[in-house]
Amino acid sequence: MGQAPEVEELMLLDEGPAKQVYLEAQAVLHDLYRSCRLGSNRLAVEDVREAVAEFIGRMREKQDVFLQMAMLKDVDPYSARHSLNVTLLATYLGSRLKLPEEELMVLGVGAMLHDIGKLEIPSEIIGKPGRLTPEEFEVVKGHPEAGYRRLEGLVSEEVRLVVRDHHERCDGSGYPRGLVKEEITLAARCVAIADVYDAVTTDRCYRPKLLPHEGMELLMVESTRGTLDLELVKIFLQEIASYPVGTIVRLTSGEIARVVAQEPAVPLRPIVEVLRPEERSGEIIRLLVHPSILIQEIVA
Repeated sequence: MGQAPEVEELMLLDEGPAKQVYLEAQAVLHDLYRSCRLGSNRLAVEDVREAVAEFIGRMREKQDVFLQMAMLKDVDPYSARHSLNVTLLATYLGSRLKLPEEELMVLGVGAMLHDIGKLEIPSEIIGKPGRLTPEEFEVVKGHPEAGYRRLEGLVSEEVRLVVRDHHERCDGSGYPRGLVKEEITLAARCVAIADVYDAVTTDRCYRPKLLPHEGMELLMVESTRGTLDLELVKIFLQEIASYPVGTIVRLTSGEIARVVAQEPAVPLRPIVEVLRPEERSGEIIRLLVHPSILIQEIVA
């Protein structure tokens, strides 16, 4: 297991800048929810636009820091954290598609607001510590339309369509309107992918989270079934690092290691540096050439 040349010059990322931007966006989202409950959310929506513009700026400065923000899964309750993660992942996917600035803003604002309709769902359903009954799930399925209505006059129609259609599926099996691929905007299809990925890779009270590479596999399964946009999922798998640089992982071989670089052709198999056991500290493992060694869990 030799030293990979590209690792020698690599500087590990400090999560400080990422966490600062993330927490500022978290505050914006909380303000938005509060304003909605008070019946006046115009100012907060403007703040959302500013937060998305900040995300896009950060992404252009240093993409690894941008992606690390989506790994900060322990700094906020699920709903706000999920909206931020979906924004980060969807906007990054949009950038890989080389969308122009205006379309990236539509994508980012729509992603951040995609679950705003859940404010109209009874708290005993949204906060239920367990699986929903079929009747309760039918109530929850009303949140895309509720969000679409709530944002009338506050954001563009393009943003409202992202909010309304993020649970639509390319084969017509989604909700609320059963649209097919050609009827769903590109932005809504991007948000749908990010929404599914973040949901399944986050712990919930009724099921454990999937590891990032397992979440990626689920996306591929869903896209081959025709529910998610296959071409977008392929780009997502290629461009979104499942384990951003700096992620601490436990390997099936027993070592604790830090991700120090990506394998561009196979992002699910990063390059790691052993941290423990101490006698092997600093050793570099290219998981791509060691197929028997897998990532077992994320430690930090």
